[in-house]
Amino acid sequence: MAGSSFWAPLRAPAYRRLWIGQTVSVIGDKVNQIAMGVMVYQLTGSLLQMGVMLGVTMLPAALFAMFAGAFVDRWHRGRTMLISDLIRAGVVLLVPLVVRFGIGYAYAVAFLVATVSLFFEPAKLSLIPELVSADELMAANSLDSASMATAELLGLALGGIIVTQLTYAGAFVFDAATYLVSAAFIALVAVHAGARPAAPQDRGSDLLAEVREGLRYIWEAPVLRDLVGVYCFAVVGGAASVTMSYLLAFKTYRNAGLAAPVRLAILDGAITVGLLLGSVLVGRSGSTRAGLKFLTGLIAFGGLFAVVAFLPNMWPAMFVLLLVGIANMWFQIPMSTLMQQQTHESLRGRVFAARATIVRVFTVIGLVGGGAAAERFGIPVVVGLVGAIVLAAGLFGMTLPALRSA
Repeated sequence: MAGSSFWAPLRAPAYRRLWIGQTVSVIGDKVNQIAMGVMVYQLTGSLLQMGVMLGVTMLPAALFAMFAGAFVDRWHRGRTMLISDLIRAGVVLLVPLVVRFGIGYAYAVAFLVATVSLFFEPAKLSLIPELVSADELMAANSLDSASMATAELLGLALGGIIVTQLTYAGAFVFDAATYLVSAAFIALVAVHAGARPAAPQDRGSDLLAEVREGLRYIWEAPVLRDLVGVYCFAVVGGAASVTMSYLLAFKTYRNAGLAAPVRLAILDGAITVGLLLGSVLVGRSGSTRAGLKFLTGLIAFGGLFAVVAFLPNMWPAMFVLLLVGIANMWFQIPMSTLMQQQTHESLRGRVFAARATIVRVFTVIGLVGGGAAAERFGIPVVVGLVGAIVLAAGLFGMTLPALRSA
């Protein structure tokens, strides 16, 4: 029944083990994020260096994601995830050791961790359809998103405590331990017969040819082509909305009488609660009509975010941003589900890697462009424009029959 479908994937032992391991690992990732920020600021005192650190972690996806996806399709996905976790556990421990020789060495290690992570995420998204039934796929993706949002909240809360009590070096040890826990659960996952793609010799050994094959598959599949095309347009606005959320907290809502970090925490918390609620609602909706849900989510996200431009006070904006968080999951989860449904098992790694590359490239455009536009035209105008961009993407998608009916 629909009411119980959100939790149904946890009845599958393999998915349950993967889900538990990932929840623990994401907590560690957030602790790592806080520890890196504290370490960089303590050692350099530079906000510019903070930006460099964030850029270093995003760069590998833009450079290598396509190639990582091709290797994911060549290799056994369960083993790929296991080895990725083990490598990351060892590499993270190097951060407090190498930083003694200069902050650049810590950036090199962070770059390596982000690069190894490129293999893990597409392998996980490619494996999930092999662990649950087709009618539980949307619920499985929803559970994955809900657990990640919850784990991020726990990680943010624990991060401050751990860094304070154990210093940033102890936080990196904690993060390494969470990777080992994740690896232990992944090792217990019973990899189904369909979890491994065709042998490399069945597809040829030319890596560039395999990357091109994945891109060609997206282009030649009407649903995937429309989905990726619409999302390219929408993600610019979606990324800019992150920048706008910061500017709203720091500048627009100064009349709330609260400190800027508190205002940011309230708005970010409202969005995160919306992400959790949205994950549950999408998970209970079943795995059908993913294309229509994707487009409806974009339209709702864009329309709701545009409303924020007309709200001079923080408290009504907080409620609207909670709804924005719900709408965000209403297009993010159906998008992943649709890609899993529409992609041949042997090509999922490359298709999800292509999405990762697109997200990183257009996210940078949105993040930077949103801030630059706000300086020139003002925050309310750009907030409305951001909402209009995402809304337009959703409305355009509604004109594409293959995507609308998928």
